[in-house]
Amino acid sequence: MIYALSWYIQDFLLVLGTGKVLVPEVFLLSMVFLSLYRPGGGVEIIWWAFFGGVLWDLRWLGFPGISSLFYLTAIITSRWVWYSLPASGKTVTVFSLILWSANLPISLLRIYLGGARGASIFAVYFLQQSYILPLVLLAGLAYGWRLKNTDA
Repeated sequence: MIYALSWYIQDFLLVLGTGKVLVPEVFLLSMVFLSLYRPGGGVEIIWWAFFGGVLWDLRWLGFPGISSLFYLTAIITSRWVWYSLPASGKTVTVFSLILWSANLPISLLRIYLGGARGASIFAVYFLQQSYILPLVLLAGLAYGWRLKNTDA
C-alpha cells in the first residue's frame, strides 16, 4: 500500500505544481528507503519499482521503461552498497548518503528530458535537490530512531 501511495503522492504533486515546482522523486525515495530499512523485501520492492516506473513513463514521459531502468539500477546499487557494509558502517550518515545518491541519476534524467540544457541543468538540479533533502533527513532520522530502539 505504501508503494502505491508514494507513487500517487509524487503524481499528485507533479499535477499540482506543473510548470512552477520541481517535484522530488518521492516514489524512488520510498522504494530505496524501504529496501534498506527492511532487508527481507527486496524482490517485492523491485517489482513495485518496475511497474511504478513503467506506469510513470506511460503517464508522463511517453518512453516506457526508462524510469524503470533508473529505478531498478538505483535500488539494486543501493542495496548492494548497503548490504556489503559491515554492521559498524551502517550509520545514519551513510544511510542518508546512499538514499540521497540514489536520486541523483533519475533527477538529472528528468531535468534533461524536461528541456533544460547547458548550465541551466545544474541550477534546476540543485533546486530540485533542495526539495528532496528534507525528505532524506527525515528518512535518516527514522533510521536513527530504529537503531536506537532495537536491541543490539
